[in-house]
Amino acid sequence: MKFRDLIKISTTALKANKSRSALTILGIVIGVAAVIIMMALGGGAQNLIVGQVTATGSNNIYIEPGSFDPSEHSGGGGYESAIEEMTIKTLKIEDAEAIEKDPLIDKAAPYTFGVARVVYRGEDEKITFYGTTGDANDIDDVYPVLGRSITEDDVKSMSRIAVLGYKIKDDLFGEEDPIGKKIRIKNVSFRVVGVMEEQGTQMFQNLDEIIYIPVTTAQKLLLGADHVQWIIARAVNDDVVPQAVRVIRLILREQHGIYNPEGDLSKDDFKVMSQVEAADMLNQITGVLTAFLSSVAAIALIVGGIGIMNIMLVSVTERTREIGLRKAMGARNKDILNQFLFESIALTVSGGFVGFIIGALVSFASSIALSSVLNTDWKFIMPIESVILAFGVAVLVGLVFGIYPARKASKLSPIEALRHE
Repeated sequence: MKFRDLIKISTTALKANKSRSALTILGIVIGVAAVIIMMALGGGAQNLIVGQVTATGSNNIYIEPGSFDPSEHSGGGGYESAIEEMTIKTLKIEDAEAIEKDPLIDKAAPYTFGVARVVYRGEDEKITFYGTTGDANDIDDVYPVLGRSITEDDVKSMSRIAVLGYKIKDDLFGEEDPIGKKIRIKNVSFRVVGVMEEQGTQMFQNLDEIIYIPVTTAQKLLLGADHVQWIIARAVNDDVVPQAVRVIRLILREQHGIYNPEGDLSKDDFKVMSQVEAADMLNQITGVLTAFLSSVAAIALIVGGIGIMNIMLVSVTERTREIGLRKAMGARNKDILNQFLFESIALTVSGGFVGFIIGALVSFASSIALSSVLNTDWKFIMPIESVILAFGVAVLVGLVFGIYPARKASKLSPIEALRHE
């Protein structure tokens, strides 16, 4: 049988049962659409997270409390580790000062934070406050648009001054000039000395809703602590980042009295990670998560394939006399096999195409919605591998689940088939 005749006969057979054909491909449509959506959203999340990490500078180095745990980098223990790090007290302001003295380091800023309510006259807002130093502005490359930032003298004297995030200024003061005004955080009075430029959302946190105060003031007056939650250091340039990471580890071991000549990271009470390493780790985590979700979504393709096999078996039974008649007129087993196999593949490819269109439209709409809701630049990304995977799996499903019904049809005896009622 010529390929052209095969297409014509199979198409005629599928058109004769339009409703059944449409219902047959529903599982494939859902499966392909789910895979496309998962991979597109995963790609968008990966692009957003890694982009935001790298946007703050490729020569930044992050220091966090707590020893290195291999399970964190293999996908486990992340939540427990994050909770634990909030209570570990190994990092101090003096650590940041020691790090900043090294010639490979340009700046180093300690950070501590808390959540509280800020009050100005009749306005009351729940905010996150960061305790840090003036070096944080240079490291993050963001500066006040009004007034000034935190100075070294503010830190040394535990000044009760505050620099407002852009949105906090609007929420509390509106069009009023906030410079010199007094606000209260946890019933402690602060004088506003600056307003930060608009920064938007990074790592799913709106930086315009943060109030910055001197780190010493945050420690003593608001938190009652003498440790910091993290330190960010900036190397003098990108080329020395790996060397700077090693030097920081040596400095902190000396600061904390840790004897670790073999350099075993699990013996340290801190973790040091460069911007590039952080981006690579996040890239790996989001990639694994996307693959997992896509695999779960692909189960719908298997279910759809089983549905196609069942329908094709029913079709073989219904068309037994047709098969017998065609064999009596000279059709070979191979011709019958190819016909039913082609019908199965045609159904899955059609379902794959419809699923791709639906998945792409839903992914595009989701990217717009997420950009609006999260106030971020969530880009619509359609990885070419997702398209190839979806259509490849669709064809494979049609082939695998179509073979048995097709073989059953091809092996029917023409005499018995013609006798079938």
